[in-house]
Amino acid sequence: MGIEAFSLRMLCHAKRRGAAFGDTATLGRQDLSLHNHEFKATLRDMDRSLNELRKKGVTGTGRADALLTELLEIQRFVSIDASDYEGATIVHDMNVAIPEAMHGMFDAVIDTGTLEHVFNFPVAIANCMNMLRVGGRFYALTPANNHCGHGFYQFSPELFFRLFGGANGFKLEHVFAVQHPFPGIELSTRRTAFAVRDPATLGQRVDLVNNRPVYLFVQAVKTEQVVPFETFPQQSDYAAAWTRQPATDGSASAVPPGQGVGQRVALRIWQWHAKLPLPIRRPLLGYFQRWYRHTFRYSRAYTPWDQRGAPPLL
Repeated sequence: MGIEAFSLRMLCHAKRRGAAFGDTATLGRQDLSLHNHEFKATLRDMDRSLNELRKKGVTGTGRADALLTELLEIQRFVSIDASDYEGATIVHDMNVAIPEAMHGMFDAVIDTGTLEHVFNFPVAIANCMNMLRVGGRFYALTPANNHCGHGFYQFSPELFFRLFGGANGFKLEHVFAVQHPFPGIELSTRRTAFAVRDPATLGQRVDLVNNRPVYLFVQAVKTEQVVPFETFPQQSDYAAAWTRQPATDGSASAVPPGQGVGQRVALRIWQWHAKLPLPIRRPLLGYFQRWYRHTFRYSRAYTPWDQRGAPPLL
């Protein structure tokens, strides 16, 4: 997918908040997918002069290497790929564990569209974790809904909450679901971002069924040096179910009241559905799921962010 406006803004925000990018690795060599006004807005946010960058040959098009190096003040920039066909600095297949010499080598590892193409994802993400120093950060822009066929995988927020939930030596700082109108994120500047809540905290799955493409932006900081996946992550609702008595009154699936009229109507349908005949109950539940529970309208799971202020921390 390359570096587009949302991910570039988040990287720049991390830099302004003190994140280190001295030694930075990207998975693959990434292109820029910026509209001209997005490029200029980013320079304004970072107090950088357009003329100054132009004198250095840095623009908002082509490869992302030069622009990222300037904006994030990268001292050593490397790209890692399974082939050298795009001129990667390090040729290594992420399906295979990295050599120990690469452990703790980087302050930042950036994936903007590679991990979904790597078949052995557990090894690939463990490589990303191991390459980081303590205090370093992992950044990912990766497909979620409606990118079927783009790569091997589309990812759920649950995966990243469990990967970076603490047991593997990381703290998750941001998970955003970003909806865009066209399959190519570079074809429009209209993006809607939602901060995603941890399903374990919510106490139920964070589902999404929609008709537009969605990708995830993930940011996590390494807090300690541990061996990843000594204990395998488990999906949170199953882990919780295994440690509690099963509910007999349906309370485990209850949906607390929402704020709007539509949400209150949806709640009433949910509360009364068990009293209705099955032929009526099934389509009502279906519409409840389609128009509320499994959408961005479900405010307990998704918080809209207008992108004018600082992104909310988890």
